[in-house]
Amino acid sequence: MSTITGRRRDLEAIEVNAPESYIGGKVLPTLNVAEKSGTFLYKTITADAAAQVGRVAGVAPTRTLLTDSSASYTVAEAIQRYGVVKSEEKQMGGIAIVDRLGAVASKRSVLRAMEDSIAGTVIDGDGTDVSTAIIDGILDAGKQVKRYAGKLTLVMSYSAFRWTIQQTEITSKMAFNGWKLENASDVLSMQPVVLKSMLSGMFGVDELLIGDDDHWAVTGHADTIALVKVPEATEFSHKLDPVLGRTMVYLPDGEQPFEIESFYSDIDKTNNYDCTAWYQPKILNSGAKVLLDGFSTP
Repeated sequence: MSTITGRRRDLEAIEVNAPESYIGGKVLPTLNVAEKSGTFLYKTITADAAAQVGRVAGVAPTRTLLTDSSASYTVAEAIQRYGVVKSEEKQMGGIAIVDRLGAVASKRSVLRAMEDSIAGTVIDGDGTDVSTAIIDGILDAGKQVKRYAGKLTLVMSYSAFRWTIQQTEITSKMAFNGWKLENASDVLSMQPVVLKSMLSGMFGVDELLIGDDDHWAVTGHADTIALVKVPEATEFSHKLDPVLGRTMVYLPDGEQPFEIESFYSDIDKTNNYDCTAWYQPKILNSGAKVLLDGFSTP
């Protein structure tokens, strides 16, 4: 048998787990949109106005207006095609299994493209080098984002994480707190959940997100990490509070963010599966993140 031709809503509905260590959807949560371009409103930080003292009775208080800001967006296409030759169909277990394999593979490729795009949007330049005073550097950065909404979160690649936990400043702090650590390998052998919890407390953050090196060790900025305020993933969080940003995702049918099509080619005797998505990561309040450098071996 051969696959059918056309859009495959049945394949679009297949649940595909994001590859391990994909954190982009947490840093810039999805905001579904019904058009491929448009304008939307969002909250920014309102400067603290000095309270009026000594107002003359009968005179209206001085008013400071609260207003929204607006931003435009234009989503871009990401598409990937996978194929399975007809002669392999039977060995793989039949056309139903082939359909599933093609859909899952193409959808995961699009997920990788989205992760790349979000990482490049967040880690978009050089930061302040804090390699000689890691803890103080992170604590100071936390003060800069305190007025923005969300969880104070440290975002780094796996390589940056490995480098950080092997620094004397960090291991000595752990030893001071009662952990018997003779060398860096002792730290690496700890349970990841325990280690992340300890580091979160040490750095004064709510959460530590460690991303895949393929995406978060951004080219040209592999030693850069970000301290950000991660917004709530609720639909209107960007309208209620000043947040870091969102990832605009176009829904072709108002429901599914991924469009999957299949067809059989008589020319090369191959079943083909295309996955398409349209998205754009948007930073709404750049002040909700601080970039920090020096998180790698010189």
